[in-house]
Amino acid sequence: MKITVIGAGNSGTAMAAHLALNGHEVTLWNRNIENISILQKTGIIQAIGKISGRAKLSAVTDQLAEALHQPDLILIATPATAHRELAIMIGRTLRKECPIILSPGRTCGAIEFNHYFHLQDNPLNPTIAETQTVIHTCRKQSQDKVKVLALKDSVYVAGIGGMSNREIVNYLPACIRPYFLPAASMIQTSIGNIGMILHCAPVLLNSGWIENPDFTFKYYRDSITPHIAAYIEEIDHERLQVAEALGFVIDSAKEWFHRTYHTQYIKGENLYEVIRRTDVYDDIDAPNTLNHRYILEDVSYGLVPLETLAQLLDIGTEYTSLIIDLASKLLRLDLRATGRHLKEINIQDIYATLLRTEQPY
Repeated sequence: MKITVIGAGNSGTAMAAHLALNGHEVTLWNRNIENISILQKTGIIQAIGKISGRAKLSAVTDQLAEALHQPDLILIATPATAHRELAIMIGRTLRKECPIILSPGRTCGAIEFNHYFHLQDNPLNPTIAETQTVIHTCRKQSQDKVKVLALKDSVYVAGIGGMSNREIVNYLPACIRPYFLPAASMIQTSIGNIGMILHCAPVLLNSGWIENPDFTFKYYRDSITPHIAAYIEEIDHERLQVAEALGFVIDSAKEWFHRTYHTQYIKGENLYEVIRRTDVYDDIDAPNTLNHRYILEDVSYGLVPLETLAQLLDIGTEYTSLIIDLASKLLRLDLRATGRHLKEINIQDIYATLLRTEQPY
């Protein structure tokens, strides 16, 4: 299969390596040429960990027209901050209809992408899908080297367009297909966005340590204390209320850990205890700046649209809104104005997409 991976960050590099090692023709695109200069020369990603080998890419480019030449599948692995602009750019450039999958979409990513893609008057009508999260727990060690710590299980996929969610999963390359499940509703991918639950509050509530140039620490192991984990569970509860108001029951953060990493279920446990038992997260370092995707992406493109939907459904978001306020004040940015507030998209179209259901496996 001829596959274009958009974005050469942690997950994009891991995905490109995974696919190339399994015989697919992979083109890797990145906006900033400096971040792929070594890869352009060698065309090889060294993968270590759960995926291992020297992955030979077909092409590495910063030219979108080259990257979008006759692909069979487009996987977008950039932060959500780039989704809107990519929808416009791809809408103006793509000449072959193929599935476009945001990996991940964060909250309402496919809805936003679909909206801006079709504003470009492209005659194509590709299926535009989103995943609940990335399948690779990974960290890039250099431009051409990535360590895959784990592969997540049962990651939901939901799309907009001619393909059903089951057809999208069946279309995926065989090497990554087992890690995905067709969602019964896009609520499972968008409101099921777990990154906004795990990333935002711990960063903000540890901001002094994060900005200390003389101190480093492990993100999940050190920054998520019992009280911070309890606060996260309150945000999680507000997220579950939004899903319930839309008529759907989704996994709590604790249930997501059990399903994804097969952690042992213990009656009466709390989120703090579950995170402490998830060994794969032990070696993940904390950010060293607040200008990080855990805030700029997960607040702006996770919590902001969640808060918007909650307000439309008349659901209180005391805990969620406080984190948005704190992030905006600390960074001196209006994250509600710059984030995915959904105001340009017809709310009835949003509801119709989220409420469309399919039979699960």
